[in-house]
Order: sequence, then C-alpha cells, then structure tokens
Amino acid sequence: MGTVLSTSRMRLYFLGTTLSSIGDYALWLAAAVWVRELTGSTAKAGLCMLCLVVGTLLSPATGVLVDRVRRKPLLLVTNTLTGALVLTLTQVHGAGQVWLIYAVMFLYGLSTALSSSTMTALLPSLVPKDQLGPANGLSQALAQGQRLITPAIGLGLLAAYGGGAVALLDAASFAASVICWSFIRVDEAKPVPSGQRRRDEAMAGFRFLAATPVVRQLTTAMVIGLFVMGFFEILSLAVVTTGLHHAATWTGVIVTAMGVTGIVSGAGTVLNRIGPGRLAALGLALAGAASLAMAVPVDAVVISAALLFGLGVPFVVVGAMTSIQLNTPSELLGRVSGADNFLITAGQAVGIGVGATLVQVLSYRGLAYCAAALLITSAGYLASRPEQRSTARRATRTRAAESV
Repeated sequence: MGTVLSTSRMRLYFLGTTLSSIGDYALWLAAAVWVRELTGSTAKAGLCMLCLVVGTLLSPATGVLVDRVRRKPLLLVTNTLTGALVLTLTQVHGAGQVWLIYAVMFLYGLSTALSSSTMTALLPSLVPKDQLGPANGLSQALAQGQRLITPAIGLGLLAAYGGGAVALLDAASFAASVICWSFIRVDEAKPVPSGQRRRDEAMAGFRFLAATPVVRQLTTAMVIGLFVMGFFEILSLAVVTTGLHHAATWTGVIVTAMGVTGIVSGAGTVLNRIGPGRLAALGLALAGAASLAMAVPVDAVVISAALLFGLGVPFVVVGAMTSIQLNTPSELLGRVSGADNFLITAGQAVGIGVGATLVQVLSYRGLAYCAAALLITSAGYLASRPEQRSTARRATRTRAAESV
C-alpha cells in the first residue's frame, strides 16, 4: 500500500475518488428516503434506485465513448456536468417535483457508468502493472470505509436541513474530485478511430469477453457470484427477523460487520501472491462459507458470517477488475469494462428479484443453502481453470523480473 501511495498523483487519485464517492453514497441513500417523505409512498421511493440502475445499464454505450476520446478530459467534463446536475435538486420542495429526482438519478446512473469505465481504463496509465492489484485493493477498502459513515452523513443532513443540503454536499464532492484530477498528470495518446460501425464498436467489449478465456471465466464466475449476492438484500433481513428474532434495524449490525472486514481485507496483497483468478475464487468460496453460516440462528455465528462475507466480496471485485486491466488492450478497456459492468449489474439486479421470489417459497435457511451451493460451485469452477493458474504464474514471474 505504501508503494501505491508513494506518488503525488496516486494520492490525489485516491483523495478525489474518496471525496466523490462520499457524496455519491450519501445522495443515493438519502434520495429514496427523501421521496418517501415527500410522497408518503414506499413504491415511489423504490423508483429512485430503479432509475439509478437503469442508467448504469447503459454502460456498454458509455464504454464506446471512453475508448473514443482522451480519458482524463472525459472524466473532468463528466464530473463537472454531474455536479451541476445534482445542484438542480435544490429546487425540489414538494411532491410535484419528485420527477426531477427521478431524472437526476437516471442521469446519475449514466454518469456513474461512464466514470466507472473511465477510471478502470485510466488506472493502468497511472501505476505499474504489479501495482494494479494493490491500487484496486485500496480502492475497495476505501469504498467499504465510506459505506460505514455515509448513511449517517446523508440521512443526518436530510433530517436536519432537507434534501437540498445533501445535494449541495454531493455537488461539492464533485468539485473536489475535479480539482484533484486537474493536477493529475496522465500520459495518454489521442485515440485512433477504429473504422467500425457503431453497433460493432458497442459490441466489441462483449466479443472480447467471450473470446478471451481468462476474462470470460472470471466474468462468468463473478456474474454468478453477484447474482447470488443479490439474494443477501433479502436474505439478511430474513435472517435477522425470522432466524434471530430481532427488529429489522438489526441488519445494521450485519452491514457494519461486512464493512469492517472489507476495510482490512488486504485484497491487493493477496492478489500479488496468488493472482487475480485465484483471488476471486477464494472470495467466492469465503462468501459461500458465509452463506452456510447465515443459516445458523445464533447472533455470534451470523456476525461471524457477515465478517467473512465482507472479507470475500473485495477479493472477488479486485480479482476480476485487475484481471480485466491486465489482459485487455488499452484501446478496448472502456468497452470491455462497460460490458463487464452491464453483466454484473444486471446479474445482481436479477438476483435481488429472484431472492425476493424464493424467500416466499423457501425458508431463509433454504435460501442460504442455495446461495452457498452456487457460490462454492462458482469458486470451484474458477479455481479449476488452468488459465487462472497461468495468470498467477505470469504475475509472479513479472514481479521477479522487475526486482532484478
């Protein structure tokens, strides 16, 4: 981690990303509660997150733009415009203006898809290859840490000063991110037009994922894994209320436990020892073991399961992201990242829906066992692929050569 933070541009990178993410998470959480307060409708509140998800599902199209233009200016423009967009929420004062929150959340999702692909594509230009894993690992640790504090920030501001105050905080976080990025030097050549039709360009990311075994296997395992992890949106509530007989608010204990181990997971360090594929397989196996433990109706066991789950998820995310960055040509990184984000987001959204359906016909224990079986099967599939083992060996040889 010390090596990752040894340059000023990486310190600015993490500072800008962290400040921007704090604003993001605060607004995303507060927006649904805000709509609920304005309308009195839980269903209308749920539409906030639906609008956000629909926007992020346009990531294959935004990936094309990431590969067509210089990425740092694109990120600066995107963050500036999104910050200005968020400021329009200060004009929402009643139920008749809720449509504006929906519109902003949709465009926010689109901006998030664009920024995510841009950041994924930019990172290999900022750090050596052997530092990609630690950089992604630190990003995940910071993200988990933010999730521990942003609910209090977002909901606290909403309760004290209203939704407009949360919007002002988010806009300020975008401004801070733009300032940080303006001082980051990135050496990137002007992209060369591919000459392909727009449809072919948009599908290039999916074609690369399908044709490249090492990333195809990882993406397949990760989509299955996050599809199952979508169950946890429902499963955690069922475990707390039905299994442990606590109030629904006790789910906050589970979320906190997951966040704590997410912060200290050390995913980047483990990746440099075993490679991205095996790291992701280990994360899926840990999540599978956590699912089994969730079926035990004992407080201490469930908290331990949450700690284990929080440790496993960063392993999966960091392993998959780093593998894509290491194995994808720079000119395709935006589209491949966009395709990967689409598959993962869609898989997790479907998982939430399937979990909500299954919990009506299965006991919470049955749902936990199904989740464990799929996660462990996915881990076994990934760990058994020779391409994932060869990736680990190549990474080891690369580090050994660079140390000579």
